[in-house]
Amino acid sequence: MNREAYQLANEIKTELGTERDNLERRPGDVEMKRYKKNVLEEIKKEKHAGRNTFRRASVAACAALMLIAGTVAFGDEVHAAIKQIGWNIGSALGLSEDLDDYKEVVNTSVSDKGYVITLQEAVVSGEKLVVNYTLQREDGQPMDQYLTPDGVLYINGERPTGGSGGSAGFLDEDQRVLGVVADYDLRDMGFDLSQKNEYQLVFSQLGFQDGVKGKWRFAFQADGADLIADTTRIAIGKQLELPDGVKVTLQELTANALEQRISFTISGPTSYILMIKASDESGRQVEFGVRNQNGKSGYMQNEEVIDDGRLNMDAKTVTMIPYAVALPEEDGRISDDYVQVGEAFELEL
Repeated sequence: MNREAYQLANEIKTELGTERDNLERRPGDVEMKRYKKNVLEEIKKEKHAGRNTFRRASVAACAALMLIAGTVAFGDEVHAAIKQIGWNIGSALGLSEDLDDYKEVVNTSVSDKGYVITLQEAVVSGEKLVVNYTLQREDGQPMDQYLTPDGVLYINGERPTGGSGGSAGFLDEDQRVLGVVADYDLRDMGFDLSQKNEYQLVFSQLGFQDGVKGKWRFAFQADGADLIADTTRIAIGKQLELPDGVKVTLQELTANALEQRISFTISGPTSYILMIKASDESGRQVEFGVRNQNGKSGYMQNEEVIDDGRLNMDAKTVTMIPYAVALPEEDGRISDDYVQVGEAFELEL
């Protein structure tokens, strides 16, 4: 199960205000970099903020949505800058690493039923597709509710059966622009993601209950060859036993500019959710939480990547400690009562 599927994120609380299309003077590059740095630092203090998560199929893979918009103050002047400053697929995921070498820029808009969806960028890795897009009303008026589009993916005309999920949040205080980042699990789907494939995203409804029905269709080509080539893979081969007797085998640690994950297999259904605490030689500590589990396999993702909490893959060893906690039976809230379910071990990099 997905740990984040049981809880919504907190809201970012800053002193930044927003006004749309009221920019008297565009800040210079130095000013903008300083402003962006300050906003990023504030957002990192309130990580996983300003978003609602959604999921479909077996398990959702939720990602942090970073909102960069606000009132910019330089000297004695205050400039309203609601433009989505740097809101690309990297910032939508809350990543500090540059994805420019791996992303496909689509930047295509489709209108229907009074709403415009703009598909901005896409990144393909060895096991998933990630996209970011925005939703606006054609008349430019605010939206009083989340109408998150739920897109159906097709690859070379075929519909994958893996799970999908993501997160959404308004990019402006007036709620005129909804930003969405979504990912589609393509593990074991039989597609060669290193090759250029034909992708289609079809949105037929905005919102999940009594939503706006229409047709927003996008087509683009993308491949994951470069990102796959730049992915580090370290075999683990460690078996654990959960408190209910179910056995889990940690298979592999993979790391690239998009994510750090641990893949695993599981012997059967379980009432526990796994978590790995890991630390490298420099003392940096991160947590790997389950993001996707389907049948007898799944993966955990480094939850600290959005805070620059990446394990240093140039280190010689990483120490890992496995924990588990019982899934909630009633209120859907996971407790913090994790118990260690195996001995700490060192993984040579």
